[in-house]
Amino acid sequence: MTDEALAAQPFIDNPDAAENALTGLLEQAQASGLADPGIAARTEAVSLLAMTATMGTSILVGQRSPESAIAVLRHHLDRIFSTAEASVSRAG
Repeated sequence: MTDEALAAQPFIDNPDAAENALTGLLEQAQASGLADPGIAARTEAVSLLAMTATMGTSILVGQRSPESAIAVLRHHLDRIFSTAEASVSRAG
């Protein structure tokens, strides 16, 4: 994080690309009945991307384990995809 050569490099060329891609995937999941139709896809995409960046940093600095970070992300993904899980449970 303090390396000058690394700091001079652009983090990503198009910062909206990941957000747009994830938003599109969440919208597709909603349209297919796999994700909660009531979520705001773009807001969830922004949240998930910010969360993964922060979790990555927290792992690198030893604040939490990878397993702990995965548990937090899984919690949020389970909330987004809870409609699909409920449908599978009812069908089974």
